[in-house]
Amino acid sequence: MPGEPDAFPEEAMDEVAYLSRSASRVRILDALVTESLTRSELQNTTEIARTTVGRIINEFEERGWVRRTVDGAYTATPTGEGVISEFKPFIESIQTIKDLGDLVVWLPTDEFTIDLHHFSDASVRRPDPTDPMSTIADFNERLTGVSEFHCIVGVAPPIPFEQAMRDEVVNRGLNTEHVITTDELTYLLERPERLPRWREYIDGGANVYQYDGQVPCNLFVFDDTLIITNGQSDIGESLVGIKSENEAVLSWAHEVISEYKNEAERLDSSAFTEPTGNSDGS
Repeated sequence: MPGEPDAFPEEAMDEVAYLSRSASRVRILDALVTESLTRSELQNTTEIARTTVGRIINEFEERGWVRRTVDGAYTATPTGEGVISEFKPFIESIQTIKDLGDLVVWLPTDEFTIDLHHFSDASVRRPDPTDPMSTIADFNERLTGVSEFHCIVGVAPPIPFEQAMRDEVVNRGLNTEHVITTDELTYLLERPERLPRWREYIDGGANVYQYDGQVPCNLFVFDDTLIITNGQSDIGESLVGIKSENEAVLSWAHEVISEYKNEAERLDSSAFTEPTGNSDGS
């Protein structure tokens, strides 16, 4: 169990510490997983000093991570390959946590079928302090010209983005799959001035679905770009978000959106009709 003495074996921790203390060790082992190289070739490939290359190769041989080939080159052993294949994603995951900071909690890890290291390319989008609406403008620009727009959201969009969604579908035939929650639908029905845009959005060809529950976050896929925002925040306030263009991350996002869509109810434009009050005014 976590926290118990044998949960983190000391020998394994020592190996992690040994490799992580030197970027040169990581680079050399990674190079030898890719191809067999002599010591001089390693020096040229990695630009690491000859004496350092020699010392690290000797250490790797003692650990059984590399072996010398019959022609005098060096190559990673299956053990060495296993070490680097596990170590690199770990380092990338740590870098992701460092880069995203507090926003890492926005990642819906309960929904993950991918590892955190796939978010190593992710960046944090924040509004310009001198222009709080800059991120909304960025969302509108991303929507312009894309061929597909897919999302699951738990909050109503800012009105400028709502207008852009309607315009891109009606005027350009944008392919759209849009999953909203029951709470969002209720919110919109209480604002009758917004309902005509949603009716036009659906009648124009947008596929809108109502999910009766909470969503883990807001996922927006603009062609090959994913933006994640906090599912509990009003995206109209700042649209702070996490952006990624990683193929594995995009594939995962499409899977999540499809799963929620499959559990949701397809809406037609009549769903966005202002509720009729009781005749007695009560």
